[in-house]
Amino acid sequence: MEFHLKQFSINHSKSSMKVGTDAILLSVLSPKEIDYEKTEENKTKDKEIKNILDIGTGSGIIALCMGQRHPQSRIIAIDIDSSSIKEAESNFKTSKFSNRIKAKEIDVFSFSKTSKERFDLIISNPPYFLYSLKSSDEKRNNARHSTASLDFKTLILSVKTLLKDNGVFSLILPKKESEIFIPIAKQEGLTLLKQTLIYPNNKKPCNRVVMLFTKNKPSLNNYIPKQEELFLRDENNNPTKEYTTLSKEFLL
Repeated sequence: MEFHLKQFSINHSKSSMKVGTDAILLSVLSPKEIDYEKTEENKTKDKEIKNILDIGTGSGIIALCMGQRHPQSRIIAIDIDSSSIKEAESNFKTSKFSNRIKAKEIDVFSFSKTSKERFDLIISNPPYFLYSLKSSDEKRNNARHSTASLDFKTLILSVKTLLKDNGVFSLILPKKESEIFIPIAKQEGLTLLKQTLIYPNNKKPCNRVVMLFTKNKPSLNNYIPKQEELFLRDENNNPTKEYTTLSKEFLL
């Protein structure tokens, strides 16, 4: 089962979760550079994103999108599912970014305890659906249910350890789960910089949220997060101009 994008193709027949709109949304809405605070110390600071961690890489599509978007970056892609990691490794090897992307079969908590590397960007389409019914497929459960393999607090604390002081953590969650995630992140020392509310169309409620976080610091104590909206389809069920413009970076 192969999925073709502008600069790479991806096989996703063996990984725990298949390629979908969430991965593209997260990729196009992730930051293109690090917006350092305007201080004398950071006056000449390089804004380029050079170190990226993809948590729960699955088939590797987000890591590959980041490889395309950030041509000078080094990327580590981790997952706890053996089949997913094998498939991601295969996808990485056949891409033009093969020398810059490395796959590891490890959970994020263990990785945060052993890795000395700190990242400009951490990106994740994490386990979710806290309240939905579980399927009979254990692999799919591990990928989709945070209580099955990765609770939010563990994710947040691990990210806090691995993120550079001015780094950005970007993730996508269903709306209900985002409302649970944001206060936990705040309590554990992450500041919400921006959230993009995703709507299937203008007649349906928001069902996904892409969030950008950074570490708490004094200058952000009274920061008001930016909020945007993105509608995926118009009244005729065609992709909106806004979504088409955004997604053409990766989609054919």
